[in-house]
Parts: sequence; structure tokens; C-alpha cells
Amino acid sequence: MKSGWIAATALASLLAGCAAPGGSDFNPVDSGIPGAGPQSTRATFEMTGLEPFPRYAFSTNGRNSPADALVAGGGSTLRSADRNLVVEVESRTYLMRQVELDGNIYVVAEGAAPVASMPSAIRARSGCLVQPVPLRSGDAAVYTLDCS
Repeated sequence: MKSGWIAATALASLLAGCAAPGGSDFNPVDSGIPGAGPQSTRATFEMTGLEPFPRYAFSTNGRNSPADALVAGGGSTLRSADRNLVVEVESRTYLMRQVELDGNIYVVAEGAAPVASMPSAIRARSGCLVQPVPLRSGDAAVYTLDCS
């Protein structure tokens, strides 16, 4: 009985604090500004100090899967170091490029096996959401991006 009374009292105190003027808000304590709550759920992402991936776009007549992104542009043509960005993630070096196939966007990372923080490193340079599980083929990993 006593624990029920304590719980009811705590709930009543919480609700009274929220209903009081200057009660619960999103401004700093004692700022004197009435709380307005969040106005937007839209988040923006800004790349600062990071070189973006080289971008290549191709029209593929419907062939736009991660596997197609790996061989886009003739396969070996885009695999040369001068056509990629050298990126170091967790002390491992990768040659990386962004490939767009009929509106679908991928990042191809060649070199060492992908590490757990690879999606975060790709997001930092692309500004896009990254599907965490890549397509793997030999020494390459292809990540699908959502830039909408």
C-alpha cells in the first residue's frame, strides 16, 4: 500500500511540474526563455575538411546492382589509384570511389577487408546513409548509399 502511494505521489509531482509555467522545456535552466520544443525533425549533415570521393555516373539500361557498380566503367579502368581516393580507416588503406548507376549510388572500397567503422567513414565523406553490410568480392566491398 505504501509503495503505491509513493508511486502516485511521484507521478503527481512530475505532472504538476510539467503543467506549471516555465515547467519542462528544452531551454537551459534559468535562461528566462519559454520553452517552444523542437521545431523540426530534419537533420543536416556537413562535411568539413574531408575530401569527397571521386564520382562516376553511368547509364546502365537497368543493370544497377552493387555487383554492377564494381565493374562499372570497364572494371579495371576505375581500379587505378589515380581514379580513386586513398582513404585510411582504422589503420587500413583503401582505394575508394562513388559510382552512380541510373540513380542508384554506391561506394566501392578496394584494398583491405572492410572494418566495422567503414560505414561511418563513408557517411562522413558522402553525406549519405550507408547500408552497413556490403557486397564483398575479392579485395573489394561495395556499399549501397541512400542520399535521399
